[in-house]
Amino acid sequence: MIRSLDQVRADLMRESSIELLPSRILELSGVLPDLDRGSRVFVTWLPGVPFVDVLAACDLLKLCGYLPVPHVAARSIRDTEHLRDICAALIERDIPRMLLIAGGADKPAGIFTDTVQVLETEIPAQAGIRTVYVAGHPEGHPQASEKQLEQYLLRKQELARAQGLNMQIITQFCFDAAPVLDWEKRLRAAGIKLPINLGVYGLTTPKTLVRYGLACGVGQSLRFMQKQRWKLHRWFTPCNPKGMVDAIAGSIAETPDTLFHGLHFYPFGAIARTLEWRRNLSCSGTGEPS
Repeated sequence: MIRSLDQVRADLMRESSIELLPSRILELSGVLPDLDRGSRVFVTWLPGVPFVDVLAACDLLKLCGYLPVPHVAARSIRDTEHLRDICAALIERDIPRMLLIAGGADKPAGIFTDTVQVLETEIPAQAGIRTVYVAGHPEGHPQASEKQLEQYLLRKQELARAQGLNMQIITQFCFDAAPVLDWEKRLRAAGIKLPINLGVYGLTTPKTLVRYGLACGVGQSLRFMQKQRWKLHRWFTPCNPKGMVDAIAGSIAETPDTLFHGLHFYPFGAIARTLEWRRNLSCSGTGEPS
């Protein structure tokens, strides 16, 4: 059945996920306006934060009817026993899923420096983890070449197949659709078949986006900032990511073998505004209040 662009866009909104800090989840008592029960909420694990804080946020999200997806950062894991404890804690809570990332710590806490090393232990799969999300970098990574990033994804895909894991990609947030669409085509050409959930910024301000973009190494943030310099009256006005959403919806509607599967929102503090916009788009398909 052929779906219209509006239908694809609305479906993407309904199936999208969102990422929040444990502290924000606890502040909100796990209540997220305009987010349906059963939605996926990714819980960040920042360097220096105890994993028990991530677990507390996951517990609250489950209590409120959401599906928590905790970050598990390789560089914050001390050893294989620590990894087993983390996986066991998730399975005890009926959370058979994680976002496995290298993490932002400059110095590893233990024996792991990257996610491939964690997957090669087979500990997550043996513990009962069934879904593993991994990071995607449409604009590249400062510490790896494009070819290296492709090889890492191919190795992760191979390990996922061997261990019976459902693996999907979650990307960094992006501003411009063109490099993202080119990146997806390159992944397909390289033999990567993992579904892609594209990172999308929330309805926050250009000033906030540029700050986070620079911190995250998103190259387009600099060009975005240059384009916005003359629009000073909009520097504190919420951005709207509908153009990016439309580009992904168009790829899904027009390309049968596209890897694009869903969206992943980074609200950057604008949680309520982002979720309201998301709900309106899922209902009307136009991005305008219904």
